Amino acid sequence: MEDPSGRPRGLWHIEMSQNYRHAVGFSESFYRGLEQGTLRATRCHTCGRSWFPPRRFCDTDLKETGWYNLPGTGSVVAATRGHSPPPFGGIEAPYILASMSLDGVEGGITHRVLGDEKPVKDTVVKATFVEDEPAHPLLRVAFAIVKESQ
Repeated sequence: MEDPSGRPRGLWHIEMSQNYRHAVGFSESFYRGLEQGTLRATRCHTCGRSWFPPRRFCDTDLKETGWYNLPGTGSVVAATRGHSPPPFGGIEAPYILASMSLDGVEGGITHRVLGDEKPVKDTVVKATFVEDEPAHPLLRVAFAIVKESQ
């Protein structure tokens, strides 16, 4: 339904801009890795458990963890198509989001998968990184489909 000027009723177009200066503390190594084209995780030196997203302390031994690089590959657990742009900008709708288990770590990420087709479970993906300055540091990485699941 449209108003007399031809605009859809009940829809507002609002443009927002936000600037942040945020101390990342322990997570600085994670964000530096994104700048360098690397996904970084943490591992407990005592029991060997690992985390992505990274954690500073092991919840089993309460020991401080150490950083290591992930290979940047993984597999899709589930995927969906987003039809509204995210509030922070930087991604045009529609886009694909997938929950992925990442190789080399216990855990994974829900993040953007490049392309128009929604990948099925067990599709192999690989992290790709952009050089330009994104709206948010996490938008520096997206995942490309390497091999479709059968």
